[in-house]
Amino acid sequence: MVLEKSNRKTMTGVVVSNKMDKTVVVAVTTAAKHGMYSKTIKVTNKYKAHDEKN
Repeated sequence: MVLEKSNRKTMTGVVVSNKMDKTVVVAVTTAAKHGMYSKTIKVTNKYKAHDEKN
């Protein structure tokens, strides 16, 4: 039995910081709907990503 890895979701964002060694911080903004008021709001999450050239 062979298990296949599922494809990861590709995220697009803006590099916020590259001060760390071989690591960058990327801010990804997504739209989410408020549960009670049904207003669309922007949600920003920061992810650390590996950068071999830095």
